[in-house]
Amino acid sequence: MFAGLISFSALVGYWALTGGRWYVVQTPSMGQAAPVGTLLWVKPVSYGSIHVGEIITFHPPGTHETYSHRVVRINSDGSLSTRGDINLAGDPWKLRAPNIEGAVAMRWWGVGWVIEAAPLLVVGGIALWILVSWFTRPRWKAPAAMVGIAVILSLSIVIYRPLVRADLLSFVPHRHGGEATYVSTGLLPTKLSAPGNGHINLRDGQVGSILSTHPIHHDVYVVHLDPRLRWWWWLVMVLVCFAPALGTVLIGRSRQEGDGPMAAGASARAIPV
Repeated sequence: MFAGLISFSALVGYWALTGGRWYVVQTPSMGQAAPVGTLLWVKPVSYGSIHVGEIITFHPPGTHETYSHRVVRINSDGSLSTRGDINLAGDPWKLRAPNIEGAVAMRWWGVGWVIEAAPLLVVGGIALWILVSWFTRPRWKAPAAMVGIAVILSLSIVIYRPLVRADLLSFVPHRHGGEATYVSTGLLPTKLSAPGNGHINLRDGQVGSILSTHPIHHDVYVVHLDPRLRWWWWLVMVLVCFAPALGTVLIGRSRQEGDGPMAAGASARAIPV
């Protein structure tokens, strides 16, 4: 573990020294190529080396916003045209060298969610360490740490909602309802269902459409969003949920076994001869 931490720190240092940057994907325009929550490793490149099909990070002319889209055309005037993978139309701008931040060299799925939650995780971790180290009796330190970690992680999931999400892209009215098109933006496989019209299954970054024909009110239609997990996913989640309790039991048992002979010896020495 220590060797892995050293290697990762060296990679981060090298990337920064060579001008590399990191960006967290905030919108679903790149679909499955770079879903929401993906960490992008962006490296500086020469303008002439950029080719069609490459994902680049850039600032559109006249703005300071940052986009990461795919190059779809190199125009006759040398400018670049881009488009998000799930967007029907290309971007309205043409890019030149000053607009380019770099090319996407690596895409780390889901890591961006950890970075988004980092302030809560760090502050919560420091507060938990102070609470356990200074205000908790020795025998309760391990259980308190286990429960505290579980609470911090649960709060992060509730606040940032990285697991099950979907964004509505469009709603097209039909005679008896409407066709809703969604893109999944959560880490877990997702099931979208409409009453009386079955369901569709989406993976992170995948786009799908479903017909809704049963309004709950006048011209108000509903689509249900649920996780679609196989049995082993549920098993993993149950084990994760019970990990704090199981860890506390195991730590408590190991301490009891370790303290047993010493306690017995102390009692024996206390008996007068």
